[in-house]
Amino acid sequence: MRRRDAPSIWAAAWADALRAMSLGWELAVPICGGVLLGHVMDRFLHTGSVATVGMLVFGVMVGFYNVGRRIHEEIERDRQEYLNRKRGEDG
Repeated sequence: MRRRDAPSIWAAAWADALRAMSLGWELAVPICGGVLLGHVMDRFLHTGSVATVGMLVFGVMVGFYNVGRRIHEEIERDRQEYLNRKRGEDG
């Protein structure tokens, strides 16, 4: 490792850490939003807790979809970086 590569390594490590921390928000926001929207719908429609449970389930599904999509994007980004690095070494 050369001395000039050190800042780029740390910058990449921090960027990866921040992306990993954002996964929690990708899951929590749709769940909380779904519960809140379901609660408001139940209060407005006088349906007990039917909409709250339904929107909770929908929020969980959307949250896991978001996390899966984000993980897929990260894997693809890492794969592209690897291929670019390999091309640079070969050529």
